[in-house]
Amino acid sequence: MARSTRVRSRPVHPIYRSELQQAAYNHGFRKENGEADGWLYFRSDDGIPGEIALASGNEDGGAPWFVAVEHAGVAAKLCGEFPVALAEPVPGRFRGAFAFSDQAEMRQALSRAFHLARALPTFPLSQFEADVASLGDTEVERITRERIGQGYFRGALLDYWNNKCPLTGISERALLRASHIVPWARCGSDEERLDVFNGLLLAAHWDAAFDAGLISFDDGGRALIRPDLDPAVISLLAPHEIAPLPLIDAHHRQMAWHRKHFGFE
Repeated sequence: MARSTRVRSRPVHPIYRSELQQAAYNHGFRKENGEADGWLYFRSDDGIPGEIALASGNEDGGAPWFVAVEHAGVAAKLCGEFPVALAEPVPGRFRGAFAFSDQAEMRQALSRAFHLARALPTFPLSQFEADVASLGDTEVERITRERIGQGYFRGALLDYWNNKCPLTGISERALLRASHIVPWARCGSDEERLDVFNGLLLAAHWDAAFDAGLISFDDGGRALIRPDLDPAVISLLAPHEIAPLPLIDAHHRQMAWHRKHFGFE
């Protein structure tokens, strides 16, 4: 953890400016958006929401390295996923600023911030709506809409869950399934269908069990197993050997629907 967590309000050193610019560019934030109070500001050049800001410290090698994020959802997830120190001051309208002891950690956080911003509502929905704007309501066009939507939904889940099943750790994409909690056909709107919090990224056997209502999850992410489930299936899933799903409040309404629909409550 960084020894200092305070950003000094002074121009960024030219050497470290180059390092920060390269880090931002390499991790999807390729549009420079000015400098103020020691921070360099960047945006994505392809419409992904939320600005980021970067700064460097005074210790050897530029440490600590600072990342600030405007997107509230991204800030919350970074707090939960990285052993970071909270940095001060937080610039302007930004929702969180973090200090990292080395540049590699800072780059990891930048990459995660980019993928989270690409996954979180409502960016996948806006992409989907743009792609299907010209489609009508014939059967073929409805099938096309669903195929396009399912593609965006899977991409969002891969981004949100960091390309792996949170239960098993499996990262082979051919074995990962984008599981709707409330199924596509039962959703009341495209917003719900494309909501990353209405989905889980699960290994194929967990997805099949979840989709069939053989298992569900409580709000703490602990697996709930049907009492009549075949012991061989329980042995395959090994639910007592896995950590709870890291669900947040935004998942709870949909998960409550799943439990009720399949008789878990």
